[in-house]
Amino acid sequence: MIHILFLFYLFAKIGIFTFGGGYAMIPLFQYELVVNHQFIDAEEFAAMVALAQLTPGPVGLNAATYIGFQQGGVLGALAGTAGIMVPSLTVGLSAAVFMHNFRENRFLKMALFGIRPAMLGLIAAAVIFFAEISIFTAPLSNLWTVDGAFGVRIPALMIFCVVLAVRTWKKVNIIWLLLGSAIAGALIL
Repeated sequence: MIHILFLFYLFAKIGIFTFGGGYAMIPLFQYELVVNHQFIDAEEFAAMVALAQLTPGPVGLNAATYIGFQQGGVLGALAGTAGIMVPSLTVGLSAAVFMHNFRENRFLKMALFGIRPAMLGLIAAAVIFFAEISIFTAPLSNLWTVDGAFGVRIPALMIFCVVLAVRTWKKVNIIWLLLGSAIAGALIL
């Protein structure tokens, strides 16, 4: 039972310290699941996030359910799901009740203004994590060392550039871009 309670606590901790959605949660997920508790490795984490993006629902919720199930079966999945949801629901309901009264509060405005750069930093950390495991052959920290092995996976970089260009200029539906990327990855890599 302690294990199930720990899963709830772990995901509640991630949920309470994340403001800005699923992509802002990714660095916290990565730290807690890969680095701190070693539930999964970096490649499995990347695959889990990709799978969580493809399934209906928020990325963080899907990832919490998946890891919860992997670590504790159905009860673990319920604990992970509840853990990630309870903080957001509590904050969201509280905000809905009290926001009308505090809409013009300068302290609230300053707090929300201060949270924006932190969330941008967390999303940037997620981008760097995925670039390190998909485009680069070694962590970016190796770029600055003399003996660090560092390189670029040209096919992966090409797929990224094509998807970025197509999405920027043609506004192609993301589903088609994901499907095309999967096919290109299977054929090229």
